[in-house]
Amino acid sequence: MQIILKHMNAEEAWQYILQAHKRYQLKLKKFNYSPNGFIPNDIRIYEMFQITELSDEQIQHYHDIFINEIHNPMLLAKQDENIKNALPKFQQIIEKRIKPLLSAWNAKMPETLTILCTYGFGASYGTGKNARITLRVSNAKRKDFGICQLMLHEFVHILIEEQIIQKYKVPQDLKERIVDIIGFELFDKPVQPMFEKSFANTYITPETIKTDLATAVAKMMTDYTKMQSQHAKEK
Repeated sequence: MQIILKHMNAEEAWQYILQAHKRYQLKLKKFNYSPNGFIPNDIRIYEMFQITELSDEQIQHYHDIFINEIHNPMLLAKQDENIKNALPKFQQIIEKRIKPLLSAWNAKMPETLTILCTYGFGASYGTGKNARITLRVSNAKRKDFGICQLMLHEFVHILIEEQIIQKYKVPQDLKERIVDIIGFELFDKPVQPMFEKSFANTYITPETIKTDLATAVAKMMTDYTKMQSQHAKEK
């Protein structure tokens, strides 16, 4: 797997912010995600995230502010050395702990992995042969902000997204819990407290992670759908 490190240009970074706004309003806001994870440290873009639906005029207004007054390429390069230093351990854990489980996950390694740096803190992912991990580096408070574990978390997302998460229509909170359990088991990544009490806990175990993750998720979603249906009837 070839790994490429890049920084988003101004328009790419803006499009990412705009997409993050839609995703925040549709999916992430209800789980108490902070807008600061997806934006530069600027009150004007924070205010943009308080608007549920942006008009074309508002989009153009905030676009011009971001492009002309906020974008600073130096902010997107400030973690380059730490990212490069984290890559050997990242690759080592993939080789020793993740690759042996690919068949249990019905997963394939991507041919290329692009690491894209942009604004905010945290990370996201994109799937396919040319997969990507977007590291949001501008608002990171720690020097390395757990880069290796963060990249591994997103890499697990990449590996299971299409053939497990999408196939069985796993909702956001259960998806994150599945990856959290895998991350804690394989590379000691602390779990996200907001997803800790989860329907997934009974199904996603050290054993199912290592033997047949897809079947475990399929069973989980069958039972979850039945539970949701029963709750709807009771209402």
